[in-house]
Amino acid sequence: MAADRVLIIGGGVSGLATAYFLSRLGIRSTIIEKANRLGGLIQTDVIAGCQLEAGPDSYLAAKPAVTNLAQEVPGLKDQIIGSNDAGRRIFIARDGKLVAMPKGMVMMVPGQWSPVLRSNLLSVGSKLRLLAETRSSPRERLEDVSVGQFVEEHFGSEVLELIAEPLLSGVYGGDPAKLSAKSVLPRFVGYEQMHGSLIRAVRRDARQRTGQSGSLFLSLRDGMQTLTDSLAAAIHSHAAVIHAEITQVDRSGSGWRVHAGGESHQAGELVLACPTYVCGGLLEKTTPALASELFAIPYSSAILVTLVYARATLGHPLNGFGFLVPHRFRKTIAASTWVSSKFPMRIRPNLAALRGFIVAERATELMNAPEGALIELVREDFRRLMGVITPPLFSTVHKWPNSMPQYVVGHAKRQQDIARMLKMSQGLFLSGNAYDGIGIPDCVRMAEETAKQVRARIA
Repeated sequence: MAADRVLIIGGGVSGLATAYFLSRLGIRSTIIEKANRLGGLIQTDVIAGCQLEAGPDSYLAAKPAVTNLAQEVPGLKDQIIGSNDAGRRIFIARDGKLVAMPKGMVMMVPGQWSPVLRSNLLSVGSKLRLLAETRSSPRERLEDVSVGQFVEEHFGSEVLELIAEPLLSGVYGGDPAKLSAKSVLPRFVGYEQMHGSLIRAVRRDARQRTGQSGSLFLSLRDGMQTLTDSLAAAIHSHAAVIHAEITQVDRSGSGWRVHAGGESHQAGELVLACPTYVCGGLLEKTTPALASELFAIPYSSAILVTLVYARATLGHPLNGFGFLVPHRFRKTIAASTWVSSKFPMRIRPNLAALRGFIVAERATELMNAPEGALIELVREDFRRLMGVITPPLFSTVHKWPNSMPQYVVGHAKRQQDIARMLKMSQGLFLSGNAYDGIGIPDCVRMAEETAKQVRARIA
């Protein structure tokens, strides 16, 4: 039996970052990862001189955890790049055409009046509804409500259908009627409580940030996998990595015993940095009440198809970052990123890369479909919405079943219950994107918090 100080289950960005922050505190750890590679959903394919992301292609600059981490991890500081914000423009698919989203939108909230009033995306009735929203009074909600209800109460059904729903599909792969406003849109719920009108609050924040510059999205020059590769290299002398599937988790005195790969590993502290349905399965016998709460967090699936074309034959200007497809107009893809426009340094100048996102129920339906069939379905959407008829030169397909946690109504209460149960389960910690933010910076922030909690218990 191997004795370890800390066992970390999961070798994605959350597990790697937790091991890194533990090493910085002088604490050794062992990562157990079922897959034969580290990094989880973060993976960069390099084909014909192009960097094609299999998962997330960037992170929000407004969340500083990754940028701060890059200042201290060897090899990352000079890797940070910004998106090509001079070309930032998002389109909405409507009636078979791509209509530009009004400039200055902050998610579904207008940050500028002139673009939204001139836009042909929204009807006159919706524009009048936006104007009326500025008269909303501050409101504190006693109960959590769905994102759908929250947005519709402020802006009406058209803004919900054409803007909020496709935006959230691209991030969560979820249904606004089920997602929690408190957990998914905490900033806007706070605006409602303080100001009443979301539009007034957004415009007030914009005035306060006047003169500030910088890209909305940040990434890494050699691809997002540079982040996880650099973390793996940084912990090399402070953490062991075992590639094996866990068969059992037991309590062992005041610590934990994990059975994996035919061996037993014992440690005082156990960090689960894996999906909650995996956590639930591992804890079902030892902490059944906690396992039940973890099982209750639903997940959505995603399929990412990237097609690379000869730029000269594409027949589209790629004059933006991509487009979103509202549910009513959706056939296969929910969104597309024009990689060549968003991060032009990633793609050779004579090529163009288009990425299609298949999410939620459609992804579940197509999860077992052959790659060739998925490519043809995405090509058909590009033909229908962009007029692209030329065949791609090459492509990548990545399937991520049950990969996107859903913060449904009541998520904050469940999170509190999970935290309370964790306090009663000595030496057990949870880290990952299923709790308090789904982005990469959220995962890094939670990993650092988890490492500090582990140190406090050890001390």
